[in-house]
Amino acid sequence: MINGAVVSRGGLLPREILDRLNARDSDLPGTAPTDYGLVASERIADAVNRSWNRLVPLWAELARSLQATLPANDRHATTLTRNRWLRPLFEELGFARSELTSGELTVEDRSYPVSHCWSGSVPVHQLGAEVPLDRRTPGVPGAAAKSPHGLVQELLNRSPAHLWGIVTNGRMLRVLRDNVSLTRQAYLEFDLERIFSDNSYSDFTALWLCCHSTRFAGDPPSSCLLEQWNTEAARAGTRALDRLRDGVERAITELGTGFLAHRANADLRRRLRDGELAADDYLRALLRTVYRLLFLLVTESRDLLLNPKASEAAQDRYRRFYSVERLRTLAGKQRGSPHSDLWEQHRVVARALGDEAGAPAIGIAPLGGDLWSPGFVAALGDSVIDNRHLLAAVRALCLVRDREARVTRPVDYRNLGVEELGSIYESLLELHAEIGTGPQPSFNLAAAAGSERKTTGSYYTPSSLIERLLDSALDPVIEEAEATDNPKAALLALRVLDPACGSGHFLIAAAHRIANRLAAVRSEDDEPDPDTLRHALREVIGHCVYGIDKNPMAVELCKVSLWLEAMEPGRPLNFLDHHVVCGNSLLGTTPKLLADGVPNEAFKALTGNDKERVKALRKANRAERSRRDQGMFTWNSPQASYSAELRDGFADIDAFDDDTLFGQAAKEQRYQKLQDSEAAQRSKLAADAWCAAFVAPKTADSPAITDRTVRILAGESDSVDDGVVEEINRLTDEYQFLHLHLTFPDIFTVPENLDDAHNEQCGWSGGFDCVLGNPPWDKVEFKEQEFFAVISPDIAATAGAKRKALIRQLAVTDPTIYNDYCNELHYVDNIRDFLASSGKFPLCGRGRINTYAVFAELMYNMISIYGQVGIIVPTGIATDDTTKHFFNDIVERSTLVSLFDFENRQKIFDIDSRMRFALLTISGDERPVDEAQFIFFRPQNRGL
Repeated sequence: MINGAVVSRGGLLPREILDRLNARDSDLPGTAPTDYGLVASERIADAVNRSWNRLVPLWAELARSLQATLPANDRHATTLTRNRWLRPLFEELGFARSELTSGELTVEDRSYPVSHCWSGSVPVHQLGAEVPLDRRTPGVPGAAAKSPHGLVQELLNRSPAHLWGIVTNGRMLRVLRDNVSLTRQAYLEFDLERIFSDNSYSDFTALWLCCHSTRFAGDPPSSCLLEQWNTEAARAGTRALDRLRDGVERAITELGTGFLAHRANADLRRRLRDGELAADDYLRALLRTVYRLLFLLVTESRDLLLNPKASEAAQDRYRRFYSVERLRTLAGKQRGSPHSDLWEQHRVVARALGDEAGAPAIGIAPLGGDLWSPGFVAALGDSVIDNRHLLAAVRALCLVRDREARVTRPVDYRNLGVEELGSIYESLLELHAEIGTGPQPSFNLAAAAGSERKTTGSYYTPSSLIERLLDSALDPVIEEAEATDNPKAALLALRVLDPACGSGHFLIAAAHRIANRLAAVRSEDDEPDPDTLRHALREVIGHCVYGIDKNPMAVELCKVSLWLEAMEPGRPLNFLDHHVVCGNSLLGTTPKLLADGVPNEAFKALTGNDKERVKALRKANRAERSRRDQGMFTWNSPQASYSAELRDGFADIDAFDDDTLFGQAAKEQRYQKLQDSEAAQRSKLAADAWCAAFVAPKTADSPAITDRTVRILAGESDSVDDGVVEEINRLTDEYQFLHLHLTFPDIFTVPENLDDAHNEQCGWSGGFDCVLGNPPWDKVEFKEQEFFAVISPDIAATAGAKRKALIRQLAVTDPTIYNDYCNELHYVDNIRDFLASSGKFPLCGRGRINTYAVFAELMYNMISIYGQVGIIVPTGIATDDTTKHFFNDIVERSTLVSLFDFENRQKIFDIDSRMRFALLTISGDERPVDEAQFIFFRPQNRGL
């Protein structure tokens, strides 16, 4: 926001560009007098002043006329506004009357009744002062069928000949651009009424500099100055994004150091020193504190935080004394003191947002949710931090240094998108905490080669790729929902999943797609007003999107990202615990695998296992399966009844309305009660035991987990030893088993007879309407160099036989590290064996297994018979020997929709530039495809 009367939404022309323009930054094109059609010796300031002096009395005259009774033939003040105000305004902005022609425009046989078009390429839609820009007005040309804003935006989106446009009712003026590829509205808005009523000359200067006709002139339109500024903003934004990652790391370091150093925090230092509080848990608490600060920065910047029902005095009290914006201002002016009053003020806000009473005195309605629960940063206890370190952290989050331009820029939190949050997630995965708790406490963040980001194959996905994938995978599903008799209900009934969701980039892009259509259907306008769109987005995020990630930090950040997008002033946060969950999507079982029993392949002499013990367990398991097959040991499978009970329970959760804190709490309580129910506990323990049979240590002193164990646990009588249950739970925590039919029982239904399942391989019916994602790309194999990169860099730097010898020596010199090494080797071997031997991945669990391949097979099994998969994977999915069975299967089923292949020459992903990747779209069995689309070696400079 610029002085209140100038607002940039969606990052079209962010504040940084407007500030540079106002400062006549010579590095920004088009800032010289001659660029505005003036003589070189003229001053731009003089031209602006002349226009101001002419327009001020004209606005005063218009304002007086609008207060009087309007004539019946001009009840919307269209003629009055155009003739007495807009015509001279546009003349002062350089729009010659001879070039501002009247008449509607036509694009692909569709008419757009805009009032004017300048120079043949810029629509300038002028309405009366009594015509709102964001709502339809019956009987008014250019506002009857669509809102004026929506009319111009749709025209720009559909027409290749029109890139930029203007819509105004004399009170407000908006500059719009083709926005078809973006997920939220984007425009530059000038509040003309406020500018002239408040005599805001500086805001008028911004209007004159940005909206002069010379800014729109260009043949083709893409050469105009506005487009050049937009491109520069994107470049500056990319540079700022790189710096923002650094800023978040600095903020965490300042917070970590500040809490450790404060003399009042002796208990915190003791807990860290004694191992009562692990370094990783401390780091997570710091990260959660940053999440809270980011949330407040974004919601305050978007005017979404305060209760709209609160008094002006209460809202002003918050802004003046409690806001993060106040901290941001202080951080730009001072280093801070040794006192802790600013942290205490922040804690007042945090408590208010989590307390059911809120804080009416400062305009805060409670938000609830994990983010503001007292336990979210419980690891910090009652620790405090001085103003100096807190302001340093805020400064790091709010100001970034653009080294290329050699200037410091403010972070535009109003337009912060999930892309930025995704980059933060990516960088944080590389970090670990180094803490010193001696007489001089220290805290540092360090990244090492082979850290979590690399070993998980996690790479940030550009928005352009996601949008293209949504075109092929999600749009057909949305269009089918729109074509039903009740499109509103059908759109809200769509279910979309990302099984490796990270910070939620795919989910938010998908939610915007669905919400845009839902809001359009409700408003009968392809460009619905912001309030309608915001409410639709909240509903879609609460009902339609699901995510899984094995990294708990990613799950938390995904929820924060979704909450930011779903925020509506005065309403609490959506309950998302049953939609966004932590676990390993690959490591779980299915109803069919459970019914078939634990396979004998679960018992192998892998690293750390005793061969004789393995042999005995395999023999016992074979006998148990044989007795079951002969009817001597039967299992009256409770899966179907448990599934129905859980499904009904999830339906109860969705029946509560979380637009109130009561509804949010009711959802949370119902979900917890359901998780604690016998049906859920027994079903999960049996499924966990099935997986544990593969990965459990098989030594003389380890508990035996076999087919009989699973069947006893799933039954309603008998029991197993407590030691067996403890071992199953331990392995579940370590390997993060996740069973789709138990995690999302409202999506996957287990029929009474598994032969009736729509998905015969898994034994379930139902499934998601769309599964999207860019899962990790990495071979499932133990990498010694990456393992030792942090704990023993010398070993990591040694290769071949020498490294092996150094590792063997650890058994004597450092048994702890050697034991960790053996455990990690055992862990990776177990995962690889599970993927190859469990029967869950018969098509891709072969050879040197790559995670992207098994994820592709998993995602294919997650969709309903009418669903679609959209996935970004290496092109090897279609060309490698280990994936040929999978690709052949989708070709033979006629479910391959498209495969678009690219080379990584422009380093879209931070991997080898020669690496080829593809956008792969697959349909469900009841959506057969007659002709699949293939593109190979597509040049990236031709777009996506």
